[in-house]
Amino acid sequence: MGFLKMSRIKVLPAGLQNQIAAGEVVERPSSVVKELMENSLDAGADNLRVLISQGGQVLVEVVDNGSGMDPADMDLAVTRHATSKISSLEDLISVHSFGFRGEALPSIASVSRLYMASCPQGKNEGHYLEILYGDVLEQGPIAMTPGTKVRVQNLLANIPARLKFLKTKATENRRCTDMFARMSLSHLDADMELTVDERTVYRFFKNETLLDRLTRIWPEQICQGLRDFHLEQSEFKVYGLASAPENAQGRGERMFFYVNQRPVKNKMLISALRQAYRGRLLSREYPQAVLFVQVPPEEVDVNVHPAKSEIRFRNEKHLFSLVVRGVSQAIEGGFFASGDQRKEPDDAHAPQANEHFPEMKRFYPERESKMDLLFHENIFSEPGEQIKDPAAEPGSGSSPYSGLRYLGQVDNSFLLFSMPEGRLMIIDQHAAHERIVFEQISREKSRLQCRRLAMPVQLQLHPAEKKVLEELWVSLKSLGFLLNIFEKNGREFLDVLGLPGFLSSKEGLEALRSIMAEKKKDLEDVLITISCRAAIKAGQSMTPDEAAGLVQKLTRCENKNFCPHGRPVCLEMGARELERFFKRR
Repeated sequence: MGFLKMSRIKVLPAGLQNQIAAGEVVERPSSVVKELMENSLDAGADNLRVLISQGGQVLVEVVDNGSGMDPADMDLAVTRHATSKISSLEDLISVHSFGFRGEALPSIASVSRLYMASCPQGKNEGHYLEILYGDVLEQGPIAMTPGTKVRVQNLLANIPARLKFLKTKATENRRCTDMFARMSLSHLDADMELTVDERTVYRFFKNETLLDRLTRIWPEQICQGLRDFHLEQSEFKVYGLASAPENAQGRGERMFFYVNQRPVKNKMLISALRQAYRGRLLSREYPQAVLFVQVPPEEVDVNVHPAKSEIRFRNEKHLFSLVVRGVSQAIEGGFFASGDQRKEPDDAHAPQANEHFPEMKRFYPERESKMDLLFHENIFSEPGEQIKDPAAEPGSGSSPYSGLRYLGQVDNSFLLFSMPEGRLMIIDQHAAHERIVFEQISREKSRLQCRRLAMPVQLQLHPAEKKVLEELWVSLKSLGFLLNIFEKNGREFLDVLGLPGFLSSKEGLEALRSIMAEKKKDLEDVLITISCRAAIKAGQSMTPDEAAGLVQKLTRCENKNFCPHGRPVCLEMGARELERFFKRR
């Protein structure tokens, strides 16, 4: 058996050191765009021109009107570990600038042909420097206006192994364009222009609003649904724009995060954003958002990744809560929220003594009609009669339910109502009832009763299903499931001895099978599954009384806009939407 023979340790040549550093900082042309733009902004520039050619591999050029550099500063700017941004360990820990790293320019210069010209403010003569793969070719004075120009050509041409990992020119162009757009959103006080292959792609003017710039980056339909939010707590601030839940999409490409104006990637911020939308989106959907976080520099570590795109927070729990509360400002409300966002007292829904979900008694032997007991309260209306909102009290302001008129049912699944302003409201009966049941059993989960089965039901268990049951055993028992796991002939079985009293045997067993098959992880997921099984289904006919009763109960829910899975409960349409559909606009 042979062993690898180790040579003696030695210091690598400076050029090779820079190339290794470049591999960390210069991942692709878009990385160069980011580094050069950050340097310009750090220099106080409020006017930037960025040129891209052939995916950025042929050319990346950034011209700014920043403070500029004198010849001595330029020499140091292309020297590793030289910077004007930090002078002590404390400065490194508490970084206020973007381009504090000394590796960026020398790393870029080591893998490209780099031309840099700069002139300090107040002077009319600058200095230029031209470097080829780390070696200075020439330098000298040059007449130019104050500011800096950096031109990067033939990027990675001296490292074919790295060059082959670049994508097509169109893909690299798109990544450079995306990086420019992201940088522009966090610096609204700067005039910026991007030209790609001699075509102007973006032109942003100084002091535009965030929404002004987004409307030229994202589709109009998405931007129309964006809502702003702003929350401050001590030295922490969260603000930005977030999309309406109904505009969710299947990919997470339109979630932009910034910390102290720096575009970043952070799993905690993604998780906090999705948590704010919990119950309003399906698990496979993503919101659109531009989220800014402002924190004291010492509270964030930007040195996790050489390119500074990944960061770490000192107090993640506090920031997580702040983001959730901040974004929630933008997405709360909607059609079902009354003007003053008033909530009923907690005891408004408390059942009377010895009464547990009277409208669900349909599952006991003496049960009456499913709908009769579901909507047992005397609040029904005839077709065309106005529906009154029991939650609206005198002097409490207008309610969205005042004056609704029931029109009918479509496909035994959707309920139609006219609104006083002549608009149309469509309610998904299953989603609405699912929300009603979910909130009801969530409030009363500690008081649910178990109904023993006359004949136990026996199910064979897969090991994965057994693991799910063991993890949820206490929760299932508290909801009224009476279960027993036993082994017979080397196989595991489950005896179902009892089910929650408000579920039929069929619904209870279906819910249990779904919980095991879908590997539910917590009590809330279990409640969602149970609510789905207990709710009225699509395709089930409803009388006008029952439709009115459903809406009345919906008014009492805390979250009236979405079912527990995150699907919308209602759709509101008016003349403008109809005219657009029929191409009258």
